[in-house]
Amino acid sequence: MDTDTFSDKHVIDFSQSNFINLKINTDTDEGFQLFKKFHGVSLPTILFLNPDGNEIDRLIGYHDANTYLGKINDVVKGVNTLDYFLQIYNQYSDSSLISLKIGNKYLERNLIDDAKPFFYNVLNGKNKKYYQEAEYRLAYLEYENNNFEPLLTFIDNNPNSDFTYTGIRTVIRYYRGQSDTISEVAYYKKLINFFPTDPNALNSYGWRMSELEMNLDDALEKTQLAVQLSNDNIGTKANILDTEAEILWKLGRVDEAIQTIEKAILINPDYEYFIGQKNKFLNSL
Repeated sequence: MDTDTFSDKHVIDFSQSNFINLKINTDTDEGFQLFKKFHGVSLPTILFLNPDGNEIDRLIGYHDANTYLGKINDVVKGVNTLDYFLQIYNQYSDSSLISLKIGNKYLERNLIDDAKPFFYNVLNGKNKKYYQEAEYRLAYLEYENNNFEPLLTFIDNNPNSDFTYTGIRTVIRYYRGQSDTISEVAYYKKLINFFPTDPNALNSYGWRMSELEMNLDDALEKTQLAVQLSNDNIGTKANILDTEAEILWKLGRVDEAIQTIEKAILINPDYEYFIGQKNKFLNSL
């Protein structure tokens, strides 16, 4: 955000004209206490407060300059904030879309008990368009309370959902943290079964198998497919080529590994990691 979004001239001009801007390091005592006070969950978290110190809205995670500029315009105008949606809800309490937006706004503030009723409103409403997202949100909240079943059920019942992709990655991280390799690999395979043409899914499976030194032939096949599927995204392709090279090296096909990592270096010649990979392969000859 510092090197991209916050250095954009339009963002700087608008922010200086409309806000008092302050950056606080959460590693300090003061920063940590403020993060706790406002129920922070992850970084970066950008809070917008009124003169009384009450929250107007927040942004979590990375936003490019154009997206960020649109969102801070909304903050100044007082639209698409929690209070904005609550006011609309007073008039249209049967709107599944408004309930979903309110639930997500409370979730951003880590106010779980406030968020849940609005997600249940969506599930009980007539409009099924937003049902899937509300069901996933509630399932994920149960997972955070150590109840896996709703999330696993959601995954099985919604194999093509974007939320399913996120849900499977969550389960994979859990099993990895528990050192349960059998379950971790099983959900990696479920990920690529559900998303067989997603380069990121195929690449993550390939890299993890290279780390575990398991299913290497299958991992190589999946990773080579990911390379083909990423032709329109050169940056992504370079990283997937690195995965392919690593698998080839683990398979003892060192010359092919060198040739493959050289393709990644051609795309990104200044990336020291790729150069280090090539030296690693050369030193193993």
